[in-house]
Amino acid sequence: MFSNTMNIRFDSHLHSDFSGDCDTPAAQMIERAIALGFDGLCFTEHEDPDAPPSECDFSIDFDRYFSRMSELREQYRGRLQIGVGMEFGIQPHLPETLARLSRKYPFDLIIASLHNLNGMDPYYPSYFEGRRERDCYEEFFRVQYETLKLCDPSSFDTLGHMDYIVRYGPNRNKYYSYESYADFIDPILRLLIENGKCLELNTGGLKYGLGEPNPCGDVFRRYRELGGELVTVGSDAHEPEYLGYRFDYAAELLQNLGFRYYTVFERRNARQVRM
Repeated sequence: MFSNTMNIRFDSHLHSDFSGDCDTPAAQMIERAIALGFDGLCFTEHEDPDAPPSECDFSIDFDRYFSRMSELREQYRGRLQIGVGMEFGIQPHLPETLARLSRKYPFDLIIASLHNLNGMDPYYPSYFEGRRERDCYEEFFRVQYETLKLCDPSSFDTLGHMDYIVRYGPNRNKYYSYESYADFIDPILRLLIENGKCLELNTGGLKYGLGEPNPCGDVFRRYRELGGELVTVGSDAHEPEYLGYRFDYAAELLQNLGFRYYTVFERRNARQVRM
């Protein structure tokens, strides 16, 4: 059983209408965070170069974004820490783009997330058509690892929703577990640890009905066994009601696995916060 105690008061993954798949004004997210008694949040808007064609434009107007966030920081000064981040859609040919953006703009946090591979997004059922679910999952983890190896570790801070694909598979996480994909997951975890990068606990998996965050709890157990200590926590909220979603669950899960701190970032500098 998980208690209702709120031990995590900083949401490090959320979106506003600066992301192509979100219509929520940033101020509404801020007001929600204040109502929840949060200490801070970090907007991590989508920048997904070369994303497959869709109804969404996954690119950021960076000048307008930073200008608006500067206004909001001033408006809410002393009431809430407001971070300005980016969720960058990594692909094997984009490490230089990520590195360039990470140097050009004064981000607080950069999330590296795999959304698209081979010109397709697992969000759409067509990604799985005519293929075994396991083959798709293995491909996702393999491409994620190979892409992260190509990225300059200084260009990002945390790996977002590492098992994102299980949200959308034909059977979702019915046949998925850490043990079933350990040979693909362990290299990713070791790479993060070697490079001093965080692993994100994304409570979006709970919102999507998986009964687990992304990645699942056993992945965090293994991460801890391998020596991993750095964890960011985010809701992946696109609507105010999901900001900080099930952070009570996240805190107790992490504590039960031996984690005592979660990580927040300001100007790409990590700070450990006790749960």
